[in-house]
Amino acid sequence: MRPSLQALLPLLSAKLKPHTNTIIALRDQASEERESRRAAVDTRAHSEIDELVTTPFVAAREVLRAIGPDVPIVDEAPVTIPHVRACLDSHSARQYLFTRSAILGWGMPAAVGTSLGLDGRPVVCLVGDGSAMYSPQSLWTAAHARLPVTFVVMNNCEYNILKNYARGQSHYRAAGTDRFIGMDMNDPPIDFLALAATYGIPAQRVTRARDIACAVESGIRSARPNLIEIVVSNR
Repeated sequence: MRPSLQALLPLLSAKLKPHTNTIIALRDQASEERESRRAAVDTRAHSEIDELVTTPFVAAREVLRAIGPDVPIVDEAPVTIPHVRACLDSHSARQYLFTRSAILGWGMPAAVGTSLGLDGRPVVCLVGDGSAMYSPQSLWTAAHARLPVTFVVMNNCEYNILKNYARGQSHYRAAGTDRFIGMDMNDPPIDFLALAATYGIPAQRVTRARDIACAVESGIRSARPNLIEIVVSNR
């Protein structure tokens, strides 16, 4: 591949030379749009930061602010996925890992594997409370291998992605009544702190948006597996 690219690059440069001004203009436009998105993210976060229950948007923004541009992210938290992508401001195409297929339990083991593949580097795993129920044994593996994975559980106490899917299907009776069977996870509620302790991992629960960044920063700095549960609303 390397010799092929070395042969192709001079040809590509020659082809692009007549379009230099157009390319510069497009780059300038992209830069302006990026700055506009950054400003919009800051404005929205400022307006939602002190809401009684943390919104998914603010949770995503505060977690990313704590992670920074270098720590790999494995994302399987449906409630915050669109917000993470809107707020992510990274110089690396390799920082953010996601799957285009089903999102039913791959995230936590993938985060463990990512850390192993990167020689034990810190990794942050964003995972929904429902998704976390498919592979919680990943916590034991992380503890056993002493991998510095910070598992961030976005907890809205429901399978929100399934509810939204049902809402979009007019033939589902639940779409009209907004009552869903088997999609709420609050009877009984899942004790993620106790679950983490069972697998030998320290954990903390965050209920205030302004405490999220500090918790995530501390988790990454600890250089050991840990779990942070963030209580979020459903909007």
